[in-house]
Amino acid sequence: MKTYLTISEMAKYAGISRRTLIYYDQIDLFKPAKIGENGYRYYGIDQYFELDVILLLKNLDVSLEDIHLFLKNRNVDYVLEGFIRQKQKVDEQINKLKTIRGSLDSYIERYTTLKNFDLESITLSYREAESFVISETIDNYDDIDSVQIYGRFYSSVDSSDLFSGYPIGFLVDGSAFYQENFHAAPYRALVKIPEERLHIYDKQRVVQRPAGDYVSGFIKDEIHHINTFNNRFRNYLKEKNLELNGDIWELLWQDETTSEHPEDQVFEVLIPVRQKD
Repeated sequence: MKTYLTISEMAKYAGISRRTLIYYDQIDLFKPAKIGENGYRYYGIDQYFELDVILLLKNLDVSLEDIHLFLKNRNVDYVLEGFIRQKQKVDEQINKLKTIRGSLDSYIERYTTLKNFDLESITLSYREAESFVISETIDNYDDIDSVQIYGRFYSSVDSSDLFSGYPIGFLVDGSAFYQENFHAAPYRALVKIPEERLHIYDKQRVVQRPAGDYVSGFIKDEIHHINTFNNRFRNYLKEKNLELNGDIWELLWQDETTSEHPEDQVFEVLIPVRQKD
């Protein structure tokens, strides 16, 4: 006489719920050997092996649809090819998760910096070279053309770079440093790009901030306070006998992610310098 297991006994063996077995039956993935007159599901002892295959594949994150196909094509060639395909999918997921983790590391570092920034201090330090993708020149901050340029620029940057956690910012010609209305000077928008991803962008769109000495400081609400801040920079350079040595970089460290008020935006201004002769 053939021995049958109840759905509860089969579920206990497999370490899954009765509901899962019922679902597998409903989608024709793993059906009971018989249905009793009382409507109860009963499974044969030999069905352990088929359920083991299902659980093995599920543990490898194979979809239920693909498990259907596996069960119908149980031979070495098909299974081997299927495992190779599944490994490729897993590798893609790993790479995606690595990218997400890298972005999270960048955001954590960025906002940790924000917790400790000082609006009053100006520092002189050596900075390593960094690369950026850059926009067309924007001549007027309030001009509708600037909105169009921003739109073209940001839509051309890969989303994984645009939301990588690295600060976006602006590049201003160094000659504007000595102008009375610094904020009205032409500028270009930029996004920092890791070296390993530069190859996907046209070389003409990539600009490098050279390694060297930079005078830097943080400023809040850049649009209203940049001219006052710029005067402080000029005085600092004069006191330290330094002179401008390139273009001016502004990096946005605090944005709408951490505050709903535009006036809370925090920029770091970096000015390349060298000692006067």
